[in-house]
Amino acid sequence: MSDEKRPAVPAPARKPYAPPQLVQYGHVKDVVQGTGGKNLDFIGRHSKSCWIAEALYGSDDSRTLVLRAWVSSIYEERRSGWLLASLYRIFGRATANLIARGVLPSWLFRRLFDALLEKALTERAHALLAARH
Repeated sequence: MSDEKRPAVPAPARKPYAPPQLVQYGHVKDVVQGTGGKNLDFIGRHSKSCWIAEALYGSDDSRTLVLRAWVSSIYEERRSGWLLASLYRIFGRATANLIARGVLPSWLFRRLFDALLEKALTERAHALLAARH
């Protein structure tokens, strides 16, 4: 059978485009930057102070940025855990140096900071949902 006599096969249906999302927490931009606008981002208003997360994940990793903002907001707003955030401001940099040099086990701190990251993302997701309703 020649090409001219073959019946046309319809193209398969394509799924509509959907922007990438973190299934549990919402859109990545909302989780990392917030939706306040006018430079009220989740990250932008805080000082650089999450040294251990930086030693574990890297300085530009989104996990570091989220944890940095979360710890800063706990301290600034005097929420539950602000005393620990205060101690972190005192001992965090030295602890990060010990982790980077291999004196302290990074796997132990990674487990702790992964759990803190989960808590930070969950709190942020709840705050975003509350702001939308």
